[in-house]
Amino acid sequence: MNIQPAFLKSVLLVDDDKVTNLMHARLIRRSGLVNSIEVATDGIAALQNLEERRVKVTPMPELILLDINMPRMDGFEFLERYGRDAAHVESTQTLIIMLSTSILHADQARAEADPNVHKFVSKPIKISQIQSLVAAHHAHFSPDA
Repeated sequence: MNIQPAFLKSVLLVDDDKVTNLMHARLIRRSGLVNSIEVATDGIAALQNLEERRVKVTPMPELILLDINMPRMDGFEFLERYGRDAAHVESTQTLIIMLSTSILHADQARAEADPNVHKFVSKPIKISQIQSLVAAHHAHFSPDA
């Protein structure tokens, strides 16, 4: 039996820090497990990205790496708005990973309590975490899993 590695078509990075986005994009590309990477610099831009995909009937990102602290709309505000659209949430196969450099237990607890958050991860992410997240997406959404 030939087992194919898990692979994602699209990842959306949501972070206002350009260096972090560059580093995470480079790491994701190096993993060879993701075809396309897009960047939004805050929650508003991320919601606009998702709405554009919906209107154009293009696939939603399979993985969203979401920072907590951003200008205009932070990660928690994004989750609130994202969660309001129940039809959108239920129809997508997207895992949201909350990223932060925050050491506040309250931030981690709040992220983990949100039903749309799959996992809380400290920044910066590592290649082994990317591999685990891709595998988690496959396990969570694959009809064969």
